[in-house]
Amino acid sequence: MNKNQGYTITELMITVVIIGVLATLAIPTFTSYIYKARVTEATNFLGKIKQRQESYRNEFGQYCAVDGKAWGSWNPAAIPGEDPVVWESTDLWRQLGASPNAPIRFRYATIAGIAGVDSPPADTGLDDNDHWFAARAEGDLNADLDTFYLEIYSQANHIYNSASGSGGWK
Repeated sequence: MNKNQGYTITELMITVVIIGVLATLAIPTFTSYIYKARVTEATNFLGKIKQRQESYRNEFGQYCAVDGKAWGSWNPAAIPGEDPVVWESTDLWRQLGASPNAPIRFRYATIAGIAGVDSPPADTGLDDNDHWFAARAEGDLNADLDTFYLEIYSQANHIYNSASGSGGWK
């Protein structure tokens, strides 16, 4: 009554194949959750910028043009990518009173203009008969050099995602 206990090579190979199939299904889903969680940083900070801009307008009668009247100036200057970087505030960002709570994976800009004087960017749909601001976050979460934008405007209550037309977060 000597029995060999153990698994055959066939049983082990079937187990390896099953684990491989499960991993193939799970990794893209897990990666998608990670990207969505990282995008939360940008949506939270854009919401904070909107709140600070509205407070600034209540106090000074116009929005704070941290980065001027046209896109081009960013904080930080380069897109952080997969690895977060520490926010380095400038005088105008401090004047607005907005700064992220932790290291960031996006770069940010906020522009503003005066009613009837400054024209808003053409792609925003903002009314130039009213004071306006636009805030933008640019990110490249997987370092593939394919960036996307999240934007919030003074005359809208939602955030626009430039990647939504191409399937969502990217």
